[in-house]
Amino acid sequence: MSSTGIIGVGRWEAVGRTWGPDLAQDQYNGGAIAWATGDIPVLITTITLAVQWVRSDRREARRDDRQIDRGDSGDPLAAYNAYLASLHARDRRPQRPTAQPARRADTAEDRTT
Repeated sequence: MSSTGIIGVGRWEAVGRTWGPDLAQDQYNGGAIAWATGDIPVLITTITLAVQWVRSDRREARRDDRQIDRGDSGDPLAAYNAYLASLHARDRRPQRPTAQPARRADTAEDRTT
């Protein structure tokens, strides 16, 4: 679209095209159409991936629900809540004071420099 030269100018001159806009405008329009329609495959791919992601998430949720119902594995939500409770308990423990670094005594030699 930003080209100032005509792509394949020799071929178009040999055709002797007399209809439509001039070659530069026609090339610009073709570039705009190609650029705009290039977004369509990206849109289709994005929608497809989103649908697959939602379906996969639903399958995983159903699988987890079946495992919980059967009692095969512990409740993942309960395990996560227990983990959060342990973090909370750890953060509420009293902190031990940290030792302060010893300060160097001021000497007469330091004052003279």
